[in-house]
Amino acid sequence: MQPVTKTIRLSGGSERSIEDAVSTVLGRAALTISGILSFEVIKVGGSVSDSGVPAEYSVTLDITFTVRESHHG
Repeated sequence: MQPVTKTIRLSGGSERSIEDAVSTVLGRAALTISGILSFEVIKVGGSVSDSGVPAEYSVTLDITFTVRESHHG
């Protein structure tokens, strides 16, 4: 039987890099969601400092995970 999956959309950021923003979002998700299978970057953005360099990176991810089977007795 094929597993049932669910996809949720989460956003987060980092002052370091886009990759760090992705890792931050996935790491936080993994604290409460088990069975994460994949992610897709939906949006990348950020803010710019007065000097014209990136000040923060933000990402929005679709995260797909396996829905656990419920066994009612």
